[in-house]
Amino acid sequence: GTATLNTDIILQVSADNGSNWANATLTAAGTFSSGVLQAVTNDITVTAGTQLKYKMSFANQASASKETRINGVSLSY
Repeated sequence: GTATLNTDIILQVSADNGSNWANATLTAAGTFSSGVLQAVTNDITVTAGTQLKYKMSFANQASASKETRINGVSLSY
């Protein structure tokens, strides 16, 4: 199956070492290479801080039919 952004793959970011998390809205950004899709998010507002963290959550995964894999993440501040 195909994972749905913001439903099956959820991104949250924090700038205060994980004390407060903000949801990031992911948008499809085309294909990086064969079988590797990209997703991006625009600027998001977070609680002030300088200790950046991100976390990805996965839902609705099923062995052999919907297995999501993240190959890389880039976070700029």
